[in-house]
Amino acid sequence: MEAFIKAIANAQPVVHFANRWVSSPGESFGPRIIGDYQWIYVRSGRGNARIGGQSFRVNSGCLFTYGPGQPHWFCSSKDDPLVLYGLHFGYTEHSGLDDVLSMIRNVDWDSFEKIDPVVPVQFPPRMETGAWPLPYFERLVEEYRGNRTMGAMVLRGLITELLAKVARWVIDKPAQAMPLDKRILRVKEILENKTMESYHADWLTDGLTVSHDYVSRLFKQIIGLSPRDYHNQTRLVKAQQFLEETELSSTAIAERMQFGSVHHFCKWFKKHTGMQPGTYRKRSRFL
Repeated sequence: MEAFIKAIANAQPVVHFANRWVSSPGESFGPRIIGDYQWIYVRSGRGNARIGGQSFRVNSGCLFTYGPGQPHWFCSSKDDPLVLYGLHFGYTEHSGLDDVLSMIRNVDWDSFEKIDPVVPVQFPPRMETGAWPLPYFERLVEEYRGNRTMGAMVLRGLITELLAKVARWVIDKPAQAMPLDKRILRVKEILENKTMESYHADWLTDGLTVSHDYVSRLFKQIIGLSPRDYHNQTRLVKAQQFLEETELSSTAIAERMQFGSVHHFCKWFKKHTGMQPGTYRKRSRFL
């Protein structure tokens, strides 16, 4: 998660192409790969999609993301055709529309299992964001089509804010890539109930007949964070609560939360907040 945050914070995104696509019943695009990043926001309709080795339902309020070399395919339903917003962009370098189009390449269906590129900045492939991203996509398409003075700067501002808002949404309210699996719900509840304990990998398979690696991958796919990162997030909220609402010392908090030592607690807290617990307490009480 730290690498993800750093990548977004250091991004200087440039919009390559933005469009609104009204599909015909049953119409599809792909399977294909592209050379930049693309986000697909579903304005309305229903359908199906594949990104890499994963299959997804497509419905209004969903945001799909994929990057260079990732095979993808979208298909609109026949009875409720899709209306999509598509956004091509790069995090650091600009490419013109001709360059973007030249990087699109059709692939066969076997590629979904064979091609697994390393994508430097990777959001969850499917996020049920709801309607809040829609105004950003509408303005991006309007500005891209308008060819107005200072348009490139306006586009950069819009895509930068959208990236930051979606990244914050992923961090603050983990995205569901699919309906919540009962096993993952159980693991999530265990992690939330054990905020006062150090993380143990065997929590993930307690009472389950599947492997730790399988549960960990499924948890991250659905929740958007690894189990360890999710547990760290819940522990951080609890530690901040102690600092904000009580007079407990850092030593006492470290003991209650089973950090082993106050040194380890302070190092962990600074790693996740950028400040020592005492500094955080002082700032939290200043208006």
